Amino acid sequence: MKHRARTSSPARRTYYEAASYRRWVARQIGPRRVGGLYRTTEHDPVYEVLAIEAGPRTEWPTWQITVRTLGETRIRMHNAAWEGEVAAEPGEQALAYWADFALSRPADDGALLEQRHVLDEALNPDLAAAFHRLASTAQHAA
Repeated sequence: MKHRARTSSPARRTYYEAASYRRWVARQIGPRRVGGLYRTTEHDPVYEVLAIEAGPRTEWPTWQITVRTLGETRIRMHNAAWEGEVAAEPGEQALAYWADFALSRPADDGALLEQRHVLDEALNPDLAAAFHRLASTAQHAA
């Protein structure tokens, strides 16, 4: 039987340290994916994940997530570990959740007004295209 040395090479240690870091970051990120909607508790606001930078980075934090709370324009970055619930998976489910959110609240700020405008264009692509052609014609005439 071949005896293995108890000591490991620097390359092996580096490999296992990197694998350990990747597992740790995966636990911190949890089920969050870009485009998905999440919340910490049932009573907290829902936020959309815009980007995930898993790192490793040379400065602290070694990983971070970029998010925007639904109904707001402010984008923020954080590195809080996963602790919450999935409101909607990325894709059609998240789009439907976002549309319901934007249309069910009074549009009393710029963020919701802008979101409703985007929804209106998505729901009426022919009308939006006609307005774009009209605006282009008006610019050339001026």
